Amino acid sequence: MDRRDRVKLYDQMADAYDRSRPSYPDEVIDDVLGDSADTLSVLDVGSGTGIASRQMAKRGARVLGLDMSPGMSAVAERHGIPTEVVPFETWDPAGRRFDRVTCAQAWHWMDPFGSAAKAESLLRPGGRLCLFWSAGFHPDDLADALADTYRRVLPPGTPKQTLGYAVSRSSDLPLDFSVVTGSPRAFRHMTEEPARTVPWTATYTRDQWLDEIGTHTDHAALPADVRQNLFDEIGSTIDRFGGAFEMTFATYLFSATRPR
Repeated sequence: MDRRDRVKLYDQMADAYDRSRPSYPDEVIDDVLGDSADTLSVLDVGSGTGIASRQMAKRGARVLGLDMSPGMSAVAERHGIPTEVVPFETWDPAGRRFDRVTCAQAWHWMDPFGSAAKAESLLRPGGRLCLFWSAGFHPDDLADALADTYRRVLPPGTPKQTLGYAVSRSSDLPLDFSVVTGSPRAFRHMTEEPARTVPWTATYTRDQWLDEIGTHTDHAALPADVRQNLFDEIGSTIDRFGGAFEMTFATYLFSATRPR
């Protein structure tokens, strides 16, 4: 599925995405912004409905969002995040510079080398490029049961589905971040900082999880009848495990600083 197809799906589910997708740990946002958030201008690339943008704006940062989806951008605007609807790779900054260029959960959809070089060109001296992702998995026994459900329900030839949040089970971690670790080759002057991992958990009821996975493009792209049957069976599986579960998450932060 290419980016244009994903944009169409995201346009259709922007409100559900904003309602159900998790925010990011305070430790990550604090690391990104540092001690003087109210002095910073931030360009949030792939900003979606503004989930990370709002967390930064609440700390006083002046945030501009960029996203390809008109529907997602409209939600961000309703939340007070000014957003331009355009791919980062072709966006014209019109001479603007920023203290932070951030991207939450989206850098892997872009050209990593061209985007890294462009981000560097947009940063003021001392500015940082900060890329972060969250990944989460079910308890192993529930993950096993859900894997059986997917195998039983989905027709042969269905594209592989991710059962959790960016991963299917605990053994899928750590994620492959080669799209990030290769990007610094495009830098001219940036200094990479040590990567950071922040663990956290969240509890989902049956209905909350069904709402959330409905915003995953691999699930949203399924034929409507197949998707409904799958979601009915996922719900029944979660009910057998008490109707709720605790998902274990980790948020990964990669950053680089432009020298002063």
